[in-house]
Amino acid sequence: MVFCGLDGLLELDTPKLHVPTELKMRKLISDFAIFMSIMSFVGLDMLMGLDTPKLIVPTEFKPTRSDRGWFVLPFGKNPWWWYLASFVPALLVTILIFMDQQISAVIVNRKENKLKKGCGYHLDLFWVGVLMAVCSFMGLPWYVAATVISIAHIDSLKMESECSAPGEQPQFLGVREQRLTGILVFVLTGLSVFLAPVLQYIPMPVLYGVFLYMGVASLSGIQ
Repeated sequence: MVFCGLDGLLELDTPKLHVPTELKMRKLISDFAIFMSIMSFVGLDMLMGLDTPKLIVPTEFKPTRSDRGWFVLPFGKNPWWWYLASFVPALLVTILIFMDQQISAVIVNRKENKLKKGCGYHLDLFWVGVLMAVCSFMGLPWYVAATVISIAHIDSLKMESECSAPGEQPQFLGVREQRLTGILVFVLTGLSVFLAPVLQYIPMPVLYGVFLYMGVASLSGIQ
C-alpha cells in the first residue's frame, strides 16, 4: 500500500497490473450459483416462517458421546470372538474403499483433463489408509477421494478459451493444477465449527436438493 501510494503521488511511469474491467455476469453467477441458491432458499424459509427440519450443528467441540474420550480403545468389553468375526466386514469395507478411492483417482487423472503433473495412486491410497486408521482410533468418520467432490473440484479449475465463434463451444485448455484450493476447502471446513449459530438456519431439504444437483451435474459426460 505504501509503494502504491508513492507511485500515485509521484505519478511514476511504471507498468501496472492489468485487471479486466468487464465482468462476465453469467460466469460469475455460475461460479457462485450453489451459494446463491442456498442463501435464497434460506431467506425464503425465514421470510415465510416454514416449519422445515434444520441442520443440526453441535455448539461445542467435544466427542459426540459423553461416556468416552477422544480415543476409542479397540479392546473393550466385547467377547473375544467379535475380534475374529470383524475380519469379514473389514475385508468387504477394504474392497469398497479401494474401489471408491481408485475409481475417483482414475476419473480425475484421465487424459481428457490434460493434467501435466503425474498421479500417485499408491501414495494416495497409503495416506488414505493411515488417516483412516487414525480416524478409527478416534471414532471419526472415514473419508476417501469422493467421486462427486473430486469431479466438481476439477470442473471448477478448468480453463477454457475466451474467444470463440458465435454458437461455438469454448475450447478446453486444461486444468489449473495447484494445491491451494484443496487446502483452503478443508481449512474452511474445519473453521465451520465456529459457524454453528449461522448454519443451524439452513433447512435440510435445501441441502438435499443442492447435493442432488451437484451429483447429477458433475457426472455429466462421465462414462
